[in-house]
Amino acid sequence: WPFAELPVELWQRLAWRGQWLSVETKLANKGNLPLVLNRALLLGGQVRSVSDEPSSVRLLYEGGYSAWVRPVAALLQEGTGPSGPAEAAFLALGEGRAEGAGVLSQMASVLYAPAEAKAFLAGFTSYRRWLGQVHWSLAAERGVASWGVGFDGGDLEILPGEELALESFVLATAQDPWRLWEGYIDLVAQANGLTALPRPPVSWCSWYPHRLGVSEEKVLANAAVAAARLRELGLSVIEVDLGWEKGYLPSSYEENEQFPHGLAWLAERLREYGFKLGAWKAPYTVSEFDPICREHPEWLLRGPDGKPQPLGEWFWIPHGQTYALDLTHPGAQAYLRERIRSLAQRGVRYLKTDFIGAASAPSARGRHNRRMVAGGGIEAARLGSAIIAEEMRRADPEALLLNCNPYEPAGLGHYNLLYTCNDTGNTGFVGWQHLREVYTTVAVHLPKNGRWGIIQPSCLCVGLPGTLEEARVRATATFLSGGQVDISDDLGALPEDRWQVLLSTLPPLGRSARPVDLFEPLPVRSLGYEALCRGEEDALGAGQPKEGPRIWHLPVEHEAERWDLVALFEFDLPAAKLPLITWFQVPLERLGLDAASRHWAYEFWSGQFLGEVPRPRLPEGAYRHPGDAATLVLPGKEGCLEVAFFGPAVKLLVLRPVRPHPWPVGTSFHQSGGAELRNVRWDEASRTLSGQLCRPAGQVGTITVASPIGLEAEASVAGRIVPVRAVAGGALAFDVVTEGPETAWQVRWR
Repeated sequence: WPFAELPVELWQRLAWRGQWLSVETKLANKGNLPLVLNRALLLGGQVRSVSDEPSSVRLLYEGGYSAWVRPVAALLQEGTGPSGPAEAAFLALGEGRAEGAGVLSQMASVLYAPAEAKAFLAGFTSYRRWLGQVHWSLAAERGVASWGVGFDGGDLEILPGEELALESFVLATAQDPWRLWEGYIDLVAQANGLTALPRPPVSWCSWYPHRLGVSEEKVLANAAVAAARLRELGLSVIEVDLGWEKGYLPSSYEENEQFPHGLAWLAERLREYGFKLGAWKAPYTVSEFDPICREHPEWLLRGPDGKPQPLGEWFWIPHGQTYALDLTHPGAQAYLRERIRSLAQRGVRYLKTDFIGAASAPSARGRHNRRMVAGGGIEAARLGSAIIAEEMRRADPEALLLNCNPYEPAGLGHYNLLYTCNDTGNTGFVGWQHLREVYTTVAVHLPKNGRWGIIQPSCLCVGLPGTLEEARVRATATFLSGGQVDISDDLGALPEDRWQVLLSTLPPLGRSARPVDLFEPLPVRSLGYEALCRGEEDALGAGQPKEGPRIWHLPVEHEAERWDLVALFEFDLPAAKLPLITWFQVPLERLGLDAASRHWAYEFWSGQFLGEVPRPRLPEGAYRHPGDAATLVLPGKEGCLEVAFFGPAVKLLVLRPVRPHPWPVGTSFHQSGGAELRNVRWDEASRTLSGQLCRPAGQVGTITVASPIGLEAEASVAGRIVPVRAVAGGALAFDVVTEGPETAWQVRWR
């Protein structure tokens, strides 16, 4: 592509690689003077839907800590469109915004038309120097959207005769948008040699229970409780978040008076408990109160006026303006290396690097080396990530590094842990809408788990002052993410009902669920109280899709058995007037199950056995009334799982194929629905069901067994007879006190 106004040539090589149209791009300066790459638009076009239902077209947006799939019609209504042509929109990329009211997605985006079963993806497969972006200009006219792929060039200097390799991208279409999204994430992993840890770590973080009040006494008090109750379930790291630094400065590496013995001493004490020390740092963010600002202003990214570019006031004390480290400067690089090395030498083996998006801030473009991309791009930030990884792994090759960066590709390949969403916040304070937005973002990121690294869905808080239902919602989403569990409660003050929630989340399963309704929402209806009381047929309110995925599905394979976990989330507060009860109608085929199949259902959080599902539809004219809802799973449409409950809340269903003989349907020990049970056997001759429960000693819980042959049975645990009781749904249950690490149990029918 020659340019008439500039001595520039753009070369693009297109190749089909399976379903992917791969595009490689080179840019050459053919002139005698240096040029500056300010913005790049590599390709653009239009997607035109021929659907009779253009209002159902949905767009996937990936913005790092914020991600969603939403109807284009809703975006237009909210003023997110229309905007001008994609070319005009990209003129504003240097300021990190979209021209007009378009949508600017990071790395990739998907447009999906459910009525046509067609999805279109545009996405970058490389991230060497720049952060690829997909821009959408949403047209008000029916079913039209303009798109473009490009990036902020970061004002990179291009010398005469120089040839640049720009970022690579792919285009693809498919019928299934989720598989397309997964396939893209696989492609990026393969193209860049990304790998993941074999299992997710479990950590404790001081931030939410203590914030700036953290001290070595409080850390060790929590470590003592964690050693007794959590270490054997996988907890390996105790992380000291913001609050340990002198002056509480994000750029300080010196301990304050709350840690009088220092981090090295604390690391040794934690080793005695069997834990590694973790620490929080904002390594690219420099406070105005830091001596660096006075002594080395040349180490900071600059604005158009040549002075250090302010990036905003620090939220916490001592407040003050913040600046970004210029990672193109050798002095700043040496400073970063020395500081990170000092942490590793003091025993830090888990490093949470936060606020590191500052090094890529589009407004801070002035830097020492104009031949390297800093503000507006990710090249310098990737160099910083490499320095951090080298120094941490020099001390410990298995060091854990958490990438808290809204520009995620800046750390890919260097970090093994990926922060995926905005902070979850303390329970009881942040509200249900915030949790819906947080876990919607996590849902979009789920395919990255185990491919780009191990994801962390922010901290897991389950304690007071929030409700028990909020704790369960947070724990279920964390568990089904399959990623790192980062506990952030004061363990010494955690009530026992919250301990049950926390313990059931550990150890992580390591496999991620699929958000069933992310691209194709299912109507969520309401039960009408008065209509049910009158026995009317229209007791169900009109179904309307709700924003945010509400249905997460995870198949579990364990030993020779397979079952399904289905989580139903209700984030919305009840309306001011009736109806109040949420009604989910989930076709079994959307869960990958045969519509004619029969399953035993068990709800984990209540321990309620629900019998066989789906329930057959009631006969014509059968009397309905509000008491029907007490069974949780209701009769309904053939081939559908129908569940009604009062929210905000979550229900975690365990679905197992029906068997002709007794079999465990769930336990209260672990959200997996039974991965903690080993060697489960049914012996027909002796009419005995037996197995081992693998949990640490001293845990108390229940095993529930479906029994199609009756309830006349006798149970024993570790060779001792225990009571058996009849429970909901015609099942039986017995309690277990674990003797660890394996506790034998059996049930014999008379």
